[in-house]
Amino acid sequence: MIEIDSFGETCPKPVIRAMKALQDPASEGSVRVCVDNTVAVENLKRLATSKRGTVAVDEIDGGWAVTIADVTAEAAENPAGDDAALVEASIACPVPEPIAVGQQVTVFVGSKALGQGAAELGHILIKGLVYAMSQADEPPHRIVFFNDGAALTCEGSELVDDVRELERRGCEVLTCGTCLDFHGLRDKLAVGGVTNLYAISEFVLGPDKIVTL
Repeated sequence: MIEIDSFGETCPKPVIRAMKALQDPASEGSVRVCVDNTVAVENLKRLATSKRGTVAVDEIDGGWAVTIADVTAEAAENPAGDDAALVEASIACPVPEPIAVGQQVTVFVGSKALGQGAAELGHILIKGLVYAMSQADEPPHRIVFFNDGAALTCEGSELVDDVRELERRGCEVLTCGTCLDFHGLRDKLAVGGVTNLYAISEFVLGPDKIVTL
């Protein structure tokens, strides 16, 4: 059995870490995940169902320990069926569907928060989404940060480590130079390179699938 400490981690991190652990032969089909929020507990229970395993939830100091067991190697190593099973199980934060092999995707990030409404919630969501992309079987071909999103690649950003992981895995990371200058962040860039509007226009008009957050 593999034990995972996911205290302080928000959706979808505990689920992704549990899925990867189950694929490790050392787990022998069992993982124990310690979490401190009920959303993660419910998602891990649904993950166990989707993997046709057993699940037990125990209260521990500050949270819960969710034990997923009896998952066969075949169920753990079947990524093609994971997404459908998770959706069918109604997991609140499903693991993103892997990008098809060879498909080129450019992601544009124009804000420090995902969606409209509460800024704090939006920041939690963008952080979780960037982490999920960094762990996907096929990460994006390129990710471009612009406008307020430029701050996410700079010193002090909580996303820097996950963006570095994207870059390590072959994703081209670029931040708009005009945006860095406007916000006084040119000297604070911590990951990736600098781009301009001419290059960005080429990305928009190029062959890549464009996803704007």
